[in-house]
Amino acid sequence: MKNRAFVISIVTLVVGAIALIGGSIFLTFRLLEQGRAEDAVKIVEVGAWQNSAAPEVIWTFTEIGKGQLTTNNHENDYDFIWAIEGDKLKIETDWLTTLNDEYTYKLDTAGKTLTIETDSGNIDFRPLSDVNP
Repeated sequence: MKNRAFVISIVTLVVGAIALIGGSIFLTFRLLEQGRAEDAVKIVEVGAWQNSAAPEVIWTFTEIGKGQLTTNNHENDYDFIWAIEGDKLKIETDWLTTLNDEYTYKLDTAGKTLTIETDSGNIDFRPLSDVNP
């Protein structure tokens, strides 16, 4: 009888430890996702982001998940949908064909810079209001 109680205690301890570890992992992922949600809100709050290297390129994030792209100072605007997944900014643009772009991004809210990584290097976007006050 004592052996059975001991085994039940050990099994309970192991199950509890596994639940604690699983809960900790889940909490960590939820906290990381919350930071990404805050990034999405900040990107929308800024609204229009101008490419520092190509000023005619402007991404306007109108709301969570939607926006517009111009590459020629608004002679042509193209709708896009977007999402943040992990450290990736995914943008699907309705152009001549549908473009599906995925960038590793970094948002520096203090410096007001949205940096995306491309195959040819990093590109900085700055708030249009800071570039053209």
